[in-house]
Amino acid sequence: MSGSKKIFIRESSGLVRQMSSKHAFAKVLALIVPISAYYTLVYSPALPAADWTLGIFIAAIIALPVFMTYLKLAEHIPRSSGEYIYITRILHPILGGIQGVANVFSTPLLAAILSQIEIAAGIAPAFQILGAAFHNSALFNLGTNMLVNPTYYAASAFIVLIAMWFISILPQKYMANFLFAIATMQVIGGILIVGILSQGTAAFESAFNHLSAEYSGPTFSSLYSSGLKYYSPIVNPLQTLMFSILMMMWLFIWFFAPSYFAGEYKSASKSIKIGMLAGYGIAAAIIFGLVIATEYSMTIPFFNYASLNGWGSSIPILAGSGYIAWAGVMVLSNPALAFFVAILNLGLQFVAMPLTLAIPSRVLLAMSFDRLLPEKLAYVNPRLKTPLISSAIVLALALIFEYVTLEGYLVVSTIVLVGVLFLYQFLLAAISALVGGIRGIPGEELTSKDKRELLIYGGLASIVLIMAVFFSFWYASVNSLYASMVIGDPTTNYAIILGIPIVGIIYYFIARYYRLRKDGIDINMAFQMIPPE
Repeated sequence: MSGSKKIFIRESSGLVRQMSSKHAFAKVLALIVPISAYYTLVYSPALPAADWTLGIFIAAIIALPVFMTYLKLAEHIPRSSGEYIYITRILHPILGGIQGVANVFSTPLLAAILSQIEIAAGIAPAFQILGAAFHNSALFNLGTNMLVNPTYYAASAFIVLIAMWFISILPQKYMANFLFAIATMQVIGGILIVGILSQGTAAFESAFNHLSAEYSGPTFSSLYSSGLKYYSPIVNPLQTLMFSILMMMWLFIWFFAPSYFAGEYKSASKSIKIGMLAGYGIAAAIIFGLVIATEYSMTIPFFNYASLNGWGSSIPILAGSGYIAWAGVMVLSNPALAFFVAILNLGLQFVAMPLTLAIPSRVLLAMSFDRLLPEKLAYVNPRLKTPLISSAIVLALALIFEYVTLEGYLVVSTIVLVGVLFLYQFLLAAISALVGGIRGIPGEELTSKDKRELLIYGGLASIVLIMAVFFSFWYASVNSLYASMVIGDPTTNYAIILGIPIVGIIYYFIARYYRLRKDGIDINMAFQMIPPE
């Protein structure tokens, strides 16, 4: 229709359908295994009476309504940019503005943080394990320098971030194939780590003591004894619930990624459904294995002490390097196994980073398409089939965040970042599904079964998300160790949480006023229609 041509920048998004279900599968696994399991378990010292086994199963169950909500929304609205489309079309464009600000702030910042984790828990310990197993001092020292030398560390993080940005702007088919290859390596690597840890406590104790003796470090039993103050054999239901919530927030919610590229899948509804279901099932199985095997091999007291205090300053392979280090020390006498542990898990954030750089570029494109942002941001490079200008802006933001976080000018809790996503993306998307189940979705014919599913999943997901945010922040008021580990500096982190909706609302009204004055267009008209493919 002529009205829609005047409202939208063009009749097509410019994005191309190049991906299949295996690529959706890869995106689901992006942040799930194995490093995210380690970086969530490190909160365990603040929850000494949590039941790990019960907690991890509860986490997978309470995440299901959110998973099903995204699955249904992506099926019914197969457009790239994810929640932004759901929220603006079903709820209100003001809330879409808030989601846009939250996404464009949080995901480039997350990309910067992930590039640093990639060095600390991926590349550096992989070099150390390879160097130690093959008696290559140059490789071992390179890995060690990356961990202890700030210049090496910063330079490596910047290089990794820029390299992953180049991956993010490739044609979707090539970027997705890269992600699938790395995700497959992570799955195999995660299974290998589970197998190694499943040898039990005696095998881990012997391997750790052998490594520690080389550097005059502490024994397993001494760290175990010190860790007993961070462990209680009597299970506390509240702490188990908190363990489950943290596990859900940092492990089981990262299946939303395929929805941000829904307009770039062949047979989008079917591909996304198959990929998400397969990814969730496999990721959950590996997470269960990692958590239970960690408890079985290292014991909770030893893990809690070492994750909080390290396992001795004289040992160059750091406890904080995660599963490559934990499993790697058990196979140093077997170079072949050490090689596979290091290589298969080397690119642990090589799936996540391209996504955290590509996702906000799709949001910027969609906001530009709706005229909330300058039209140039909707430009899609005809050769790369990528929103190149938007991607360049995302890279600039990520580089700025890389610098300010490395220099300590901005210290943001990762759980607070997840809380931002929960409040201003996931929760708003869940409410969109709930409302869509009542009022329907613009331009979409829904059966009574479709509406019922959206209503049920959206309602349950909203309850889960509100509960998770409330308890994750409330518990900081009753547990000081938890507060220091999870929240960090409350002034900065709470200012971010409160500031994002304010900025989003102000920006929406400025953009609407500008478009009315400059072009004579009420941008709210665009939000009454699903944008073209």
